[in-house]
Amino acid sequence: MNSETVGLGDAYDKMVDYSMRLTWSGMYAHAAPWNAAYFGRANHSSGCIGMSDADAAWLYGQLQAGDPFEISGADTKGTVAPGNGFGAWNVPWQQWRAMSALH
Repeated sequence: MNSETVGLGDAYDKMVDYSMRLTWSGMYAHAAPWNAAYFGRANHSSGCIGMSDADAAWLYGQLQAGDPFEISGADTKGTVAPGNGFGAWNVPWQQWRAMSALH
């Protein structure tokens, strides 16, 4: 993962295991063993969902591209903007239908 690809300068450039891209702007779910002391206690990431190697390996083995991924809790950053991910799961049905060429 290289922070320069999402406009963050040279903050980090590292190999990350079990990386799953959630948005086009650079949010991932991945193994983050360097943050293990903070898991369940504090948000200590650059915006990604960090997990232990074991948890990330398990999740990586369960998910497929396009599966919905919901993040909840007091420290979430809100709903991802439509078009900033692999799907538009957060677009209400009426709005989705209005974007169709078939209406």
